[in-house]
Amino acid sequence: MLKTIKNMPVVKKLRKTRAYSRLRQHFPMAELQPIDDRGWMADAEAVTIDWPAQVSKPRVGVVRDFDPYPRWTKYCRFLDRNGFPYDIYDVHAQSWLENARQFDVIVGMPSCEPYHLEELREKYFFMETFLGKMCYPSLSHTMLYENKRLEAYIAQLSGIPFAPTRVSHDREDALRLIKHLTYPVVSKIVPGSGSYGVELVPNLQGSQKIVTEAFSRQGRKTCKCYLRQKNYVYFQDYIPNDGYDIRVIVIGRRVFGYYRKVLQGDFRASGMGLEEKRALPEEAMRIALQANKLIKSPILVADMLHGLDGKYYVIELSPLSQVDSPEELHVNGIPGNYVFHDDGSFSFEEGKYWIQELALRQFFLDDYLPRRGQWASAD
Repeated sequence: MLKTIKNMPVVKKLRKTRAYSRLRQHFPMAELQPIDDRGWMADAEAVTIDWPAQVSKPRVGVVRDFDPYPRWTKYCRFLDRNGFPYDIYDVHAQSWLENARQFDVIVGMPSCEPYHLEELREKYFFMETFLGKMCYPSLSHTMLYENKRLEAYIAQLSGIPFAPTRVSHDREDALRLIKHLTYPVVSKIVPGSGSYGVELVPNLQGSQKIVTEAFSRQGRKTCKCYLRQKNYVYFQDYIPNDGYDIRVIVIGRRVFGYYRKVLQGDFRASGMGLEEKRALPEEAMRIALQANKLIKSPILVADMLHGLDGKYYVIELSPLSQVDSPEELHVNGIPGNYVFHDDGSFSFEEGKYWIQELALRQFFLDDYLPRRGQWASAD
C-alpha cells in the first residue's frame, strides 16, 4: 500500500520539493547503513580480466557504499572471480590512515551526500598524493561526481553540446546575469541527484528571489536541512524536448543506456522511476563517447535531452552510476550493450552485466596496468 502511494505521480512530484524534503527530515529516519545484497543480487555474465603473468595483483581495499543498490558488492564479485586479494576498508574510521598502508588500491565511494563527498575527496587526495595509492574513482573523478558546476566548466571548454549554463559566485554579477536569461530557466544546487534541488524558474522575479536568498547571510534553504545554497547560483537553459531524457553509460568501447520519461505536468525525469529500455540513438552515444575521451573515466554517465530543434543536449555528467539491475540496455526486448569498433562502426551484443564490474575492470586496464608499464585492452 505504501509503495503504491509513493509511486503516485502527485506524490513523486511532492517528494522532490524543498518543503517536503526538509519536513521529512524532522521525523525519525534511520541512519544510512551499507546494504549487502550478495545473497540475492541478480545473476549476470562473468566479467574477467586477462592479467599479465609478470605483474602481481594489487591488494584492494573496498569502501562500502550506503546506496540502496550497492556498488561495493559488485566490486567484491569481480575481485573474487579474478583472484584479487582484497578486504573491506573502513575509510571513515579514526585508523583510516594506518589501515590504508596495507592496500595498493582503494575502490569505492560511500554516497553522494555532501559530507561523504567532502570526506572522500580529502582522503583520496591524501592517499594519492602522499601515500602513492591508486584510487577508484580517482581524485579528479570524485571532484566531478555530483559537481554540476565543474561539469559545466568542462563542457564549456571542450565543446561538449551541454545545455547552456551560467554559474556565478558574485551577487552583483548574478543580478546582472538573470536579466539576460530566457525564461523559464532551470535552477540547480550542488551537490544534488534524483531531481532534488532542480527547479523550473518561471520568470525574472523567481530568479531574483533565488539570488537574494543564495547571497544572504544564511544562504538559501535546500532539500537537505544541513545544506544551504550559499554564495552561488546555477542557471541552465530550459530545453523544450520530447518528454524524455536519455541516460547513456560509457565503459570503454561498451555503451549502455535507457530513456526516462517525464511525469505529466513536470519537467524532470531523474528519480521519477519511469524508465523505458529500448535502442539508443547513435548521435547520443557518440556524444557520450566523445565526452569520455576528455574526461577519461572508467565509466561515464551522460544524461541528455533531445530538443525539439532536433539536437541533443547534455544536461549532466557523472563518473559513477547507481543501478538496480544487470540489464541497463534493451534492444527489441533483449538485454545487452553496444560495442564500438576501431573503424567507427558499432554492433549490439546480447548479455547481462553488472556495469560496476565492467567499470572496475576498465580501471585496471586503463589506469592501473599502464602505471605498471603494462598495456592491455578490454574485449
